Amino acid sequence: MDIEKKVAQLIDTLSVEEKVGQLFVLAFAGEDRDYAKTLVKERHIGGFYITDDNAANPTSAAQLARELQHEASLRACDAPLLLAVDQEGAWGILTQYTDLGPGNLGLGKADNTALTADMYQVFAEQMQEVGYNTLLSPCADVNANPDNPIIGLRAFGEQSHHVARHVAAAVRGVQRSGSLSCAKHFPGHGDTHSDSHQTLPEVDKSLQLLMREDLLPFKAAIETGVPLIMTSHIRYPQIDSDYPATLSATILQGILRQQLGFEGLIITDSMNMWSMRKNYAPAEAAILALQAGANLVMLSEEHYENSTTPYKAIQAQTIDGVVAAVKQGSLPESVVDARLQQVLAFKYQHFAASLHTAPSVLESANELAREAAVAAIRVVRNERQQWPLEGQAFTLAFAADPKGYDNIVNSRGIGPNDPNSARDVILSTLAERGREYRLWQHDQLMAALQAPTEPLAEPLVLITEDYPLPGESFDVVAQQQRVQQALQKWPDKVIVIAMRSDYEITQYADLSTYVCAYSSRAVSARAMAEQL
Repeated sequence: MDIEKKVAQLIDTLSVEEKVGQLFVLAFAGEDRDYAKTLVKERHIGGFYITDDNAANPTSAAQLARELQHEASLRACDAPLLLAVDQEGAWGILTQYTDLGPGNLGLGKADNTALTADMYQVFAEQMQEVGYNTLLSPCADVNANPDNPIIGLRAFGEQSHHVARHVAAAVRGVQRSGSLSCAKHFPGHGDTHSDSHQTLPEVDKSLQLLMREDLLPFKAAIETGVPLIMTSHIRYPQIDSDYPATLSATILQGILRQQLGFEGLIITDSMNMWSMRKNYAPAEAAILALQAGANLVMLSEEHYENSTTPYKAIQAQTIDGVVAAVKQGSLPESVVDARLQQVLAFKYQHFAASLHTAPSVLESANELAREAAVAAIRVVRNERQQWPLEGQAFTLAFAADPKGYDNIVNSRGIGPNDPNSARDVILSTLAERGREYRLWQHDQLMAALQAPTEPLAEPLVLITEDYPLPGESFDVVAQQQRVQQALQKWPDKVIVIAMRSDYEITQYADLSTYVCAYSSRAVSARAMAEQL
């Protein structure tokens, strides 16, 4: 008997509660493993969204994965859990123990698809070593709007075809490991002016324009065999005047399934993001998503509201609401059965066959990450031939307010999640190398900018940074103002080194020297410090 028939027979034996639970991917706070196991045993859930908050080192992570999968194996429906992580380069978990490279924008600048594939194979293998089997990556978004507050470094670039090549390479790399990849955020989050963690963005584009631009990377991912696609909480009024993509049958079934031919699993972005919660009741949103075509409803307990939100109650209300809707007939059980048939058939087929198909690249992970970081660095402007400095004396200052570094590692382990800022790494690397320079601390920089202008005898190297933080933002506008002040005072002396994208350069018409890493990751900071 084939798997499809076995799954259909299994579904016939399951209660409504068991069926509905399998369609949820949930998160939990801290190391509350008893609660996580209860979700598996009593709520029958299909997977977890995992962060450093749940397991802060590889030993703890491996133990967590083993315990959760063991609980799942004891159920009547013994399909393995999806243990999903935001391992995508610019964002990542277990960053002190893994090799994330420069992130997608840096990989896009390096523009070596073999390197992108290898880097993603590293992500997958390193997660596999601790038992995490699903990467919620790559981002298939196109940076059409350079002021987009949440994608930026997480995208491979600004050109659809370029992004598409790297998305396909990333999917291939994860495939080689036997793990699962997930292209996100369908149909594209790169042209928004706001962060869907905080509000419901709107993109006023026609389907024809989306097909030519935003959807090309998703098409490439589908053609490469990506197993999961994540929805975005974004309204496209020209396509669906009523619902955002996550809740839109027009977008999920009409476009993703029928026009693009995607046959894998559709997973929602977190339904706890404010874009959903401010506009829909939790159970209502889950029901609408399942009706629209989603296979898996994800509720990751968002860090920016963690201290004030009873997330366990919301999880229970959401699942109970979907169960009640099925029992009352407002959500047909046939819809739940259809979504679950796809989920279980996929899980049993994939996890039975997920053997390594390529040699491991873990041994060269460090080298790969460094190679990618170095290849990403670009001298964007060098009009006065000030770069490289080659032993010349210089003054070094960081444009960011150091208070902003506290947000890089937050209470939910989401986002860059690296305890070492680019600033820390640059200073420590320069110290290791014995490079002599004068350092202006932040208060010294601010004092110098506000004092009467005095000539500088040596170049002023100003470092700008950005970190893609969910639900909050780094002080990029304030940094730009400081750079502009410096340019007014010392127009011939300022060199900007960007540990971020180069989208800020439009603000610096008079700047003659600009060097960009396209990343704020530690490996890129080291590579840039070595060039200094």
